[in-house]
Amino acid sequence: MSEIQVFDTVNADARERTLHLLPVLQADPFDKLTAEDITLSVTTSWMKEPVSPDGGWVIRQPYPNGLYYVGGSSECQLGELITLPPDLTAGEVVFHWSVAVENLPPGRFQIEHRIELTFEEGEGRTYSMDVANWWAQSEFAGEGHPTPEIGRNRFSRLKHQGISPTRRAHVHESIREGCRFLDIQESLTLPAITLNDCWTIHTYGGESAHSCLEALR
Repeated sequence: MSEIQVFDTVNADARERTLHLLPVLQADPFDKLTAEDITLSVTTSWMKEPVSPDGGWVIRQPYPNGLYYVGGSSECQLGELITLPPDLTAGEVVFHWSVAVENLPPGRFQIEHRIELTFEEGEGRTYSMDVANWWAQSEFAGEGHPTPEIGRNRFSRLKHQGISPTRRAHVHESIREGCRFLDIQESLTLPAITLNDCWTIHTYGGESAHSCLEALR
C-alpha cells in the first residue's frame, strides 16, 4: 500500500469531531466468499441506534487484495464517517457480521467484533480506524515497516486462526446449532488527525468518496 497526501490548505479538517469507522472482514483464499454472502450491522456504546449509512451497509472489496471485505455506503466504499460527541474520550464499537457460505463448514457464521476505542487529544478533529492514515504514529512504523500495510488493521475473521497475537485480542469460538460463533474483543487508541490525513479514503473509497469528505469540512 503506497501512501499519498491530499492537501486542502483552506479547510484541512472536519468542522466537528469525526470518526472514520472501518469494518473489515478478512477471508482466506479457500473460503470462497462473495460480498453477497455477508451482512453487517454496527453499534456503538454512545449511540442509541445502530450506525447505518443511507441505504444501509454495502459490502465491497475495494483493496487490490480481494480477501478483504469492507463495509461502506453507497457513496464511500471504505467505511463510514460519523460525528463524535465533543467530550467523548473512549467508547466501544461493535461490528456484527453474518456470513452464509455453503462450501465452508458449518455453513453459517456469526462474528461479534468489539473494539474499545480511546480518542487521544490533539489539534486534529478526525479519528480513523484505518491505521494506514496515521502509520507514522503507530507502533508498526518503529518496527521496520515504513510502508502502511492493510493487514495491520483490526479486521474481523471467520475463525480464530489468522488473528495475530500482537493484537492481544480476546477471542472465544464455539459451534452451536450448525453455526460458528466468534467473539473478538480488543482495543485501539486513535490519535487526533485531520481529514487531509485520511488518504486511504481518497485512494480506495471510490469516485464519490471525495465528496463525502468535502461535506464534512
